[in-house]
Amino acid sequence: MVNRRDFVWGAATSVGAMTVLSSETMSLNVIYPNHDGARFDTSYYRSTHIPLAMKVMKAARVILIEGVPMGSAPAPYAMIAHFQFASSEALKAALANPAMAEVRADVATFTDIKPTVMLGKSL
Repeated sequence: MVNRRDFVWGAATSVGAMTVLSSETMSLNVIYPNHDGARFDTSYYRSTHIPLAMKVMKAARVILIEGVPMGSAPAPYAMIAHFQFASSEALKAALANPAMAEVRADVATFTDIKPTVMLGKSL
């Protein structure tokens, strides 16, 4: 069986990657499940909501994954936002920031989808 850490390290070093995530990297993943008739304003999300979230949370970086249809099947998720933090302390500070109320309130501006939130740790 392939050891995931060795595989990721080997893949990263074989392509000359300069940055490898440490085991201390934490993430906040916000997942917007798609459904018939779902409203999701990608333009507003990228130009307004994500800059607000980054300002408030002070995440190290964010990766946005927009769902695309698979053939005739709709994308299972409208969007996934993967916010990365340097440590569990940085993630805890982000979540404890009172300004997170503004970030959460802004969600209704661009979608009617109730997001799923998952905390994670990169290995």
